[in-house]
Amino acid sequence: MRFLPGLLLALTLPALADNISPLGHVPDWSKLDGYQRTITHDEFARLVNSVYSMDGAFWNYATLGSDKVTLYSDAAKRSPEFTLHFADSDGSALARPYVYRTHSVSSDPSRPLSGLKIALDPGHIGGDWAQLEARYFKLGDDPPVMEAKLNMITCQILAERLEADGAEIIWAKHGYEPTTDERPDTLHREAIAALSPAKSSSSASEEVFGLPVESRRHTRSGLAFTENRIDEEAALLFYRVAEIRARAELVNKQHPDLTICVHYNADDWGNPDHPTLTSSSRLIIFVNGSYEKSELAYDDVRYDLMRKLLDRDAAQEERGCALVGAQMLQSLGYPPDDFSTSFAHRITGVPSVYTRNLLANRLYHGPVIYCEGPYMNARDAYYRIIAGDYLGNRTIQGQSVPSIYRQYALSVERGVLQYFGK
Repeated sequence: MRFLPGLLLALTLPALADNISPLGHVPDWSKLDGYQRTITHDEFARLVNSVYSMDGAFWNYATLGSDKVTLYSDAAKRSPEFTLHFADSDGSALARPYVYRTHSVSSDPSRPLSGLKIALDPGHIGGDWAQLEARYFKLGDDPPVMEAKLNMITCQILAERLEADGAEIIWAKHGYEPTTDERPDTLHREAIAALSPAKSSSSASEEVFGLPVESRRHTRSGLAFTENRIDEEAALLFYRVAEIRARAELVNKQHPDLTICVHYNADDWGNPDHPTLTSSSRLIIFVNGSYEKSELAYDDVRYDLMRKLLDRDAAQEERGCALVGAQMLQSLGYPPDDFSTSFAHRITGVPSVYTRNLLANRLYHGPVIYCEGPYMNARDAYYRIIAGDYLGNRTIQGQSVPSIYRQYALSVERGVLQYFGK
């Protein structure tokens, strides 16, 4: 079982408010009025059907006319929430409220990214939180592997290279502390709401004292949850949802031209104190898309989809992910992952690029390149990972190889330079 599909997904659980995903906000649909008549009927339908909702679930909440599309808050289409009017033609389409730069404007060939802003999101929190996130394992006397540390090392190298290329770097987090002010113990009320099919803004259910912790139960709408289960859910909401939402809020205020999410992948390693190493790594990159029917039931998720679509992020994400993905396949030398499922589809001619609706690549405004690097617990990457970062080459497992962190960062830099190339 691979970890990546579930770690950064928008949780498909009820929140405190009707039709709002966990820790989400009631959308202000009027903010999309600036996109009126900026897109044609045909282009809108094409993007929905070929990128964002390949199974057609989006149309359960929308009625498409020749000159407009109306979105509804319910599948019965009783409660309209927003109407978008189409442009008559590409030539008559109005300008979008904000256009993200996709080409260099620098006249200095030594600093081709001057004037561009790039956000870096090193995945996960790490530090004291690494074991809670289940992104930690240790094999015998080897140094522990913490994904957040690998992501940070790679991003620091990438930042140095991109800054040397002239880019301004925006960080989604610093160090190994959370960006969010929330903590697991502040999210118990939201955890109970997420665990219960009943949606209510009432306070947390009554706690039964005098019993062992694992036997104490919270009851709500006829359902009971142990305190341990509530603690687990609160922890998930903390590091899977609250943290990513806080990073997106921080980054979006600064309007980067491109956001790059950096991760290392893994197979199921079992017991983190006695982990299992798998045979080989795979590489994968995600374009935002392939929203599931269950995800589209939420008002805020449909709003986010509309914003991504109307910003025309899809074409730029496909291009950026294809360029970076091709460089990673060539430089790192690992094969592409085979991840075709009902909620992920191959897109572009680069075999490691897939569409998937992840919380991070949905919430960040503008184009996002979401990278999943080598498997942390694969034999062909593990020994290079625990060797740490270094200059030049070292002999590892009988082969002379560069730092895996520098190889990863360099491949991303090359793809970014191609993305912004004139």
